[in-house]
Amino acid sequence: MPPQKPTVACESCGKPFKLTGIGPHRKSCIKKHHREQEDLTYLGSIREVADGVAANNIDDIRVKYHPNAGIPPQEIPFAEFARGHWPRAYKPDVSTDPWYPFRSRLDFEFAELALEAALNKEQVNRLLRLMKSIRSAGEVFTLNEYNDLQSTWRAASHHMTAFTKEVVCINSMDGEPQEFQCIIVHCGIGRAAYLNIPPSDRTSFLTHSVFSSSTARLYIRFIDEPWTANKFWNIQSQLPPDGKVLPFILYADKAKLSSFGRQKGYPVVARLANLPMSIRNGEGIRGGQVVGWLPIVCKETKEHSGKHRFANFKNAVWHESFRKLLQTDRERVTKWGCWVNCWDGIPRRFFPMAVMALIRGVKSNFPCPICLIPRDHISDFPAQCELRTTENVLKVLEDARSQDTQEKKEQILIQQVPSAFTVVTNTDVYRALSWDRLHANFSGKFGDHLWTELLRILDRPDVKLWLLVEKNFSMMPRWHTLNHFDEALSISYTDGQKFEDLSKIVVFAWFHNVLPQNTEKEGYLLLRCLRAYIEFDLYTALELHMMHTIAAGWEALSTFNALMQVKICSKTDNTKKNWNFPKNHTCMHAFDDIEAKGVTRNFNTKPNEKMHGPLKEKYQKRTNFKNVAQQILDVDHLKAVSELIRCRITDYDVYLSSMETIMRSSGGNDDDVEQEDFFHVRLGSRVKQPLALGAIEQRSTTDKAFTRFRAKLNELLNRHFEITGKPLPGGKRIQFQVDSEITEYQYIKVNFESTTDWCQYTDHLRCNPSFHGHSRYDCVLLKMAQQDIFGRLVFLFQCTVGDETFPLALVQPYDAPTGPRLAKDMHLNLWRVCEQPRESAEIFSVRSIIHGVLLYPDHTRLGEHLVIDTIDTDMFLRVQMMHKAAGHH
Repeated sequence: MPPQKPTVACESCGKPFKLTGIGPHRKSCIKKHHREQEDLTYLGSIREVADGVAANNIDDIRVKYHPNAGIPPQEIPFAEFARGHWPRAYKPDVSTDPWYPFRSRLDFEFAELALEAALNKEQVNRLLRLMKSIRSAGEVFTLNEYNDLQSTWRAASHHMTAFTKEVVCINSMDGEPQEFQCIIVHCGIGRAAYLNIPPSDRTSFLTHSVFSSSTARLYIRFIDEPWTANKFWNIQSQLPPDGKVLPFILYADKAKLSSFGRQKGYPVVARLANLPMSIRNGEGIRGGQVVGWLPIVCKETKEHSGKHRFANFKNAVWHESFRKLLQTDRERVTKWGCWVNCWDGIPRRFFPMAVMALIRGVKSNFPCPICLIPRDHISDFPAQCELRTTENVLKVLEDARSQDTQEKKEQILIQQVPSAFTVVTNTDVYRALSWDRLHANFSGKFGDHLWTELLRILDRPDVKLWLLVEKNFSMMPRWHTLNHFDEALSISYTDGQKFEDLSKIVVFAWFHNVLPQNTEKEGYLLLRCLRAYIEFDLYTALELHMMHTIAAGWEALSTFNALMQVKICSKTDNTKKNWNFPKNHTCMHAFDDIEAKGVTRNFNTKPNEKMHGPLKEKYQKRTNFKNVAQQILDVDHLKAVSELIRCRITDYDVYLSSMETIMRSSGGNDDDVEQEDFFHVRLGSRVKQPLALGAIEQRSTTDKAFTRFRAKLNELLNRHFEITGKPLPGGKRIQFQVDSEITEYQYIKVNFESTTDWCQYTDHLRCNPSFHGHSRYDCVLLKMAQQDIFGRLVFLFQCTVGDETFPLALVQPYDAPTGPRLAKDMHLNLWRVCEQPRESAEIFSVRSIIHGVLLYPDHTRLGEHLVIDTIDTDMFLRVQMMHKAAGHH
């Protein structure tokens, strides 16, 4: 046996290396360690630390677990805190190939491609013949024809529970029994949702815990995931000590499958609320799963149109079909719990519960699904209303059924169909129903009402105002998360995302063209309503809530309601909108839902609406357009099986790669890869040819921002070496020459820590004279010693001094005085900035950039701009803090 070679430990990282490998590693490791220390020093300079309190006490997280967990409270430093549990180390079962029952990995990858591309039998056979003629001898490929592929898929389909048909029989309008088919997964929704998650994405099931963040020595509770909210805690308290809450989010809505909407489907989607939001709201097997397909009652005839009996008939079909879905294992699972041996080998006893997003019909006597407010008073926004419960609704149903005439029954209750949700023991459906931001705000309150009202006011015989506002929308600066609208007023929208983006910018596009005068009083009042609406909407959109943000949200809702009451009372005879609609009232329950179930992203229907697209694609590519439900679900089932096998292969590859990495590092062959990034920013879109400073200075003849460019650069770098105490290269002050070269960049990626939930998000900023045919110079928020300032990017570049590289930006500051605050700015809660002269542009380190900013010029005041604080929740909260610091609130 050869003697073992001696090793030596690296001074920076502590890893052992052979003597032949330590040299190359040490140089890169020391450089990496030096950069990390600089980054940590800079990070400390931009974090605020309260006076007189130790820094390691600020932002600590306190976790209080439910008593059933038997875990004492913990205090965790912010840097070590993660709201979700990291997946445990996973070692795949090497005794079985992860692509089983496919006979080789290549077989599976071919089958996966054929499934994704929706290849038919003839196309599969042609491709197989082609592959057979060109395949290499070293790769195993056993599929020979289409039937081989289909038989292997049938074997693989048993990895997951398939769909089965159920028949629902309901008496029709004529009294004759009528049968409907529904298709469901027959193994319990909650268990199916959990057990379908591949090992690498499973997290430990969380016992309810209350999270608090420390400011000075005071802990403040925060809410984000469902298990941090009140409902989870209350349900857990009702279960046996060994029980675990298994909440799942159900969504059911009709989807248009054909292009013109004649063919429709009614999928039911389930998501598991125990999983972190990033997984739960994701796509594929990690996110929502179709667990059922409800029947659709044909459109009513003229004979039955508008009749309560037909509405009750449709409701009976829906509830009886949904009851089939909920009845799977109901006695054993919902009442007594269900023991499941989880992926980590730990058996757990689960008790399912449900959360749904839903709204009642507008013609109901009591249209709100949460409370019992009468139909004629839903626009009054009362402070308190009696809440619905299963008990009081069943009592009303019994009272209605006890009446001797149909007319008396309908005076008490129009819909007399028992709810399907009574079979779920641990769920009060009226507490499970959740406010949905997409339908209540974007498509409802804004899209169907406020936006329509704006179009009505602008639709005048004199089209000048219409054209001005249309032009303002088209001139809106582009932003990577916003749709751009060239003809915002001339197009009819049905997409909730379009309405959301319009709501964020409409105030700024209309701001210049309406004044608080009597002649435009109606328009100005609507402008104030629009601003109050978007502030309320942004508070509902926060990714994390504390008690003070919930209080601020209630205040924003109160302001919006007060302005809407003024508008409703003063509406003109021309308006045709009815403001007495259910979605206008349901916002009263939004913040109650947040406290009960977590932030609105937990029960937003947007991820579920997104699933309609793949279902439509399956209809168009994989069916014969007859009896399409079963065909769509068969393909959906195979797609889920394919994703499960793909996840197993990915886990297998990761495991093998990690083993290779361990072997390589122990052998001293660790190669460090240098990346061109600088702390939280990264430059991109490099201009190929270096630029001479003399050529850059010549730009000052057309752009005064480049005046004294070389002198400003020299001053900045000399000041940097003085402050840091580093020796100047060569012992001489830096003095760039005319022929000195720098590298220009036209893109910068900025990672920032959100003030909302402390997670990292990214802005993609441009500094480009022609980006997709448009000049684009984005604006930024800069960290300064005294206070943060706004500015516009003029030039991005990188220069080298000695061995050190400096990423820099020429920025035009927007910190000139704006004068007394305008009345419109106060009414609309806007933040105004004013640009410095162009020749006052300064050079900053790109590390000073905190955040990208969207600014809109005020055409009525030269050089002044409005901060569009509605682009995201982080910018909204930052500007709100600026208002508070300036004494505006």
